[in-house]
Amino acid sequence: MLNPPISYKQGMRILVVEDNKAVSLIICRIIEELGHEYVLAADGEVALRLFRQREIDLLILDVELPLLDGFVVAREVRNENQQIPMLFISGNNSEAYQQQCLDAGGDTLMPKPIRPSELRRWLEGNLASAS
Repeated sequence: MLNPPISYKQGMRILVVEDNKAVSLIICRIIEELGHEYVLAADGEVALRLFRQREIDLLILDVELPLLDGFVVAREVRNENQQIPMLFISGNNSEAYQQQCLDAGGDTLMPKPIRPSELRRWLEGNLASAS
């Protein structure tokens, strides 16, 4: 055997779908600090293409995206993978919006501005359960 397979616990691949560069920088930095890899998409079409081309372990999705919004992306992903953890992020944190996120297949809606400690806690919990 040349190289043993890498355990998911050592490094998972997270698809970050966010069109705001400042927000994506914060998210990606936290992912790296936790020892995981990120794949970045700035719109919904690219996100779906990357999801289908690469092995993705978890998604972080902005709701309001160019081309395809986060709800459309989440529904497509759920059609292909029922188990993958999905975190929505949005500036809209109303109860109705939270319900839309759940209905689209998301696990949680985290409000913007992103609080790094809250994101880190969510990722640690969901990456452990996904491995």
